[in-house]
Amino acid sequence: MKWAGLTIFILISLIYIWNGKDLYTKEEWRGFGIKFISVLIGAFVLVIVLVGFSKFIPLLTRETARSLSVIIPASFMAVLLSKFFVVMLNNIFDIIMRFHKRYNTAANYTKLLSLSGKYGAKLRLVVKCLASLGCILMFYGIWFGSTV
Repeated sequence: MKWAGLTIFILISLIYIWNGKDLYTKEEWRGFGIKFISVLIGAFVLVIVLVGFSKFIPLLTRETARSLSVIIPASFMAVLLSKFFVVMLNNIFDIIMRFHKRYNTAANYTKLLSLSGKYGAKLRLVVKCLASLGCILMFYGIWFGSTV
């Protein structure tokens, strides 16, 4: 069960991180906040459902229900936080470039713009790779390191 959960959440997170949308509008930020709150509410509902199942269905022990009620919401939170990491670093990079466009001289801005054009895509790729590897490490810790 642990290997299946680890594999499923790694695939979900890699698809979510690499979906191509790296800069969010205000509407997309609201949607992200709703997803975050939904995971918290879903965790509460999952605890109630799993405890209820463990009382009435003998196939699910109380310890299994407790561990699933911790592991599954933590995995969904890791998926959201890894995407948050990618979006925030891209947003910070975009804010820095807008700042230099407004307050820097034209010659300095063109130099920064050429650097951004040359290395910007590579830096975004590095950020996504770091988020992917960090997410895999987090999932390994959640699914195999939990002692609940």
